[in-house]
Amino acid sequence: VCHAAESLLSRPYTSRPRPGSPAARPPYQGSNPVADVWSAQALRFGGEYLRRAVAGPDDLEARGFMMLSATMAGVGFGSAGVHIPHACAYPVAGLRHSYRAAGYPQDHAFVPHGYSVIVTAPAAFRFTFAADPAKHVRAASLLTGREYAPDDEDALPNALSDLMRDVGAPTTLRELGYGEADLPALVEGALKQQRLLAVAPRTPSGADLEAILRASL
Repeated sequence: VCHAAESLLSRPYTSRPRPGSPAARPPYQGSNPVADVWSAQALRFGGEYLRRAVAGPDDLEARGFMMLSATMAGVGFGSAGVHIPHACAYPVAGLRHSYRAAGYPQDHAFVPHGYSVIVTAPAAFRFTFAADPAKHVRAASLLTGREYAPDDEDALPNALSDLMRDVGAPTTLRELGYGEADLPALVEGALKQQRLLAVAPRTPSGADLEAILRASL
């Protein structure tokens, strides 16, 4: 779900400087008409089937559609790219090893990738909303099937938070073992991910990342 949302909301490929040759293009191009098709459908399937897939281990229809959704999201972000939530996810997963997720092997502590990404996504998408309000609202509608006001900056953050709660995922960094004292190290780690931040629809400063991470506590 987060792969698809970040890809759909990455900066448009047309907004980046044109390279001297195709060989000089970076792997992540930013949102584009082809990637958007895959990302949008992945969001739609995620909103429709993820709750069922988590609630029913034997619900093969839901789990099959989530496998398809994950593949579609992979095609989308393989072209468009991911940005702020993934940039934050690197230090979230790497700096502290105390969290043990239910349903995962318990022989060592770690933060599963989906959790490390999703905990900062609501705050990140509030930050990027101004870059393209219509597309953020569209992402929320794809995920929930609902209509929203065109200026509803909380539509996507709330849709993601509701989904997280419904499937039992952590919704805060504190649940993963982090506190305010960890913010400088988390910001430092996120700032190192410039290949990801380069495709954010709104480029964050260190202060912006600190605000996103603080809001995610």
